[in-house]
Amino acid sequence: MDLKQFEVLYKTYQPGLVNFAFFYLKNEQEAIDLVQELFISIWEKKDSSPITDNPKSYLMTSVKNRCFNKLTRNKNNSNSIELLEDILISQEDTSSAIETKQTEEQILKSIDKLPEKCKEIFVLSRFEQMSYKEIAATLNISAKTVENQIGNALKFLRKEL
Repeated sequence: MDLKQFEVLYKTYQPGLVNFAFFYLKNEQEAIDLVQELFISIWEKKDSSPITDNPKSYLMTSVKNRCFNKLTRNKNNSNSIELLEDILISQEDTSSAIETKQTEEQILKSIDKLPEKCKEIFVLSRFEQMSYKEIAATLNISAKTVENQIGNALKFLRKEL
């Protein structure tokens, strides 16, 4: 194939091939690039040109195959990226769960170190969600004592943690 034959081939079929590739790829620039790469490949193999009797059929089949290859590669890359994201999220969730569990254990150990009465008041407030008034009534102490004990517990826990 000489340059003149190649030019005729290109000018005759390039626009239709781009439209055909766009049908599969749904991206105009990718379609143009794919057809361009096909013609470059044909030019590079001009001495052993496989284009014979029916160039249109050959070109359409080549574009279709290249589109399928590109879509398969893109799908595999997309699936790989999605899989990697799933793995990373799973690791983050696991890591976060482990850290949360360790923090909870550390908090419970620190609460255990509180003086008995202070610990009892703190647990009723934070774990039983009782108000200061309810705690005062339950333990038969003043609300001000409950408030002071909660303040002492929080100071202690801040230092511990």
